[in-house]
Amino acid sequence: MNPNYLGDYALPTDGSDLIAVIDFVQQETVTGIGGKKGNEMVAHFKNGIKPMILNKTNAKMIQSICKSPFVENWKGCAIQIYYDATVKFGRDTVGGLRIRPFVPEIQKFTLICTECGKKITEASGKSPNQIAEYTHRKYGKELCAECAAKVRAELEKHKAPDPFADKEN
Repeated sequence: MNPNYLGDYALPTDGSDLIAVIDFVQQETVTGIGGKKGNEMVAHFKNGIKPMILNKTNAKMIQSICKSPFVENWKGCAIQIYYDATVKFGRDTVGGLRIRPFVPEIQKFTLICTECGKKITEASGKSPNQIAEYTHRKYGKELCAECAAKVRAELEKHKAPDPFADKEN
């Protein structure tokens, strides 16, 4: 039990699952029980949810849900975390966190911005689905209108000038 990371103690007290949107995943040195340090894969979430140390089982489940073996592509993917009392460590049943093997309902019916983690809403007369489809085609990820404007501005800032723009024919 490390209070800096997600554990069963951080799940909703009513026994319901926790839905979390991945912000990023990286290798980190984690200090365990008795001061033992280990290099672990850790998923960080949006909206203030504690990070989760990923074991192989949970990492493979996220890979399946996000449809990519690359952790860089997991950003913005929603997962549903629950407590499974049957998880074993060696011969002992210790319980632990698991990830449901499906995309959470929130992701199916509510489009989530991969940058800020907020709901994608209607903008400029376009539906949330139209905005998500457009930003996915243009930028490779689903973005809300505000984040799409930021990405567009950043790309424009780094765009090379047209050498023929000021020349006459």
